[in-house]
Amino acid sequence: MIVTQEKLAEALSEALSEGLNPKRNFTQAVDVIVVFKDVNMKVGDVKLRETVFLPNRPSVERRVLVVPNFEQLENAKKAQPAVVMSKDELQKLQGNKRAVKKLASQNQWFLISQDNMALAGRVLGPALGPRGKFPVPMPNNLDPVEVISNYKRATLLRTKDQPHVQAFIGTVDLGPDKLAANALAVLNVVESKLKSQSNVKAIYVKTTMGKPVRVK
Repeated sequence: MIVTQEKLAEALSEALSEGLNPKRNFTQAVDVIVVFKDVNMKVGDVKLRETVFLPNRPSVERRVLVVPNFEQLENAKKAQPAVVMSKDELQKLQGNKRAVKKLASQNQWFLISQDNMALAGRVLGPALGPRGKFPVPMPNNLDPVEVISNYKRATLLRTKDQPHVQAFIGTVDLGPDKLAANALAVLNVVESKLKSQSNVKAIYVKTTMGKPVRVK
């Protein structure tokens, strides 16, 4: 184990006390940052593109855009994702770069039924790729309610060309203990992809408006 949940909670307590003073008029997010050492990112020593479903659901859930097939449409609406689009609505976005970029920026996850994946790739793909986002295929015969619910509490672990990874672990109102459990879920995935724990140089936690706090 890279770090204990207790040490994470201690650092999170400090980050929350600093990040919430002065009080903000919005609910801040909290991230965990892992800095690597003795790795060559260019050759893929550490390559992460993993989805982690957080054990404790944030009060401000991840925004999910869903393009279900016709049979899934009504149940998808019941799950109350941020956006539900029919195939026809998605088709009408073809060529509307401004609208597509706005959707790509505003939403974290894009759940697409299998028979709409090709269309979504053409319409949404050019805007999602540069933002490090991607369509997630949803089987045609699957009830989308549980899938949507899970992705509302999902975070993405994705490395780029710098030796670190940063991931959302929740919102400040969860408190240090629940945030620590979420951070640990993320760190367990990171650890599973490393050659050695010695490749971790430092771990930080940070609120949206606060400074990074190092985990001891």
